[in-house]
Amino acid sequence: MELTVPDLRDDVVALRPPEIGDVDAITAACQDPDIPRFTRVPSPYRREDGVEHVERVTRAWADGTEAVMVITDADTGEVLGSIGLLRLAEHPDCAEIGYWIEKERRGRGIATRAVTLVSRWAVQDLCVQRLELMTRVENVGSQRVAARAGFTCEGVLRSYMTHGCGRIDTVMFSLVPADLERVE
Repeated sequence: MELTVPDLRDDVVALRPPEIGDVDAITAACQDPDIPRFTRVPSPYRREDGVEHVERVTRAWADGTEAVMVITDADTGEVLGSIGLLRLAEHPDCAEIGYWIEKERRGRGIATRAVTLVSRWAVQDLCVQRLELMTRVENVGSQRVAARAGFTCEGVLRSYMTHGCGRIDTVMFSLVPADLERVE
């Protein structure tokens, strides 16, 4: 099932699928060691990885398995980060949100805005009944984003994910349709 690209924006950010013209900005942002530390972005991250990412994301939109977007400045179009709705093919009513924000843009509410926009779209338009947002235990900033975007902390999942050369504990957050009323 091909996904229709939504119009997701507010007065600060706009979300859209990445384009080849975004590769240099994505590659530059992914040089920050915290992005691969806290996400599934590979390290080292080369320009070829960015090109492959854009091509893979384009295919995923077409087959309905993922909806990955760049987070851009609503006025200038500058790339500020990336956000994705993942695992759509596994269970159509349950998906995962993952994101990263360019280092110099963190702490300004950009991630919360993007997570809120994607969450509303997923629940209201795609009929997702459960959204999951997972963070590493030490990623307190992303835990704050999840809470501000209306997600509920469900707890720590011990040795839940493989990351790098080992398994890590993960803090699980979820959002269900009824939770959207809390962030109106």
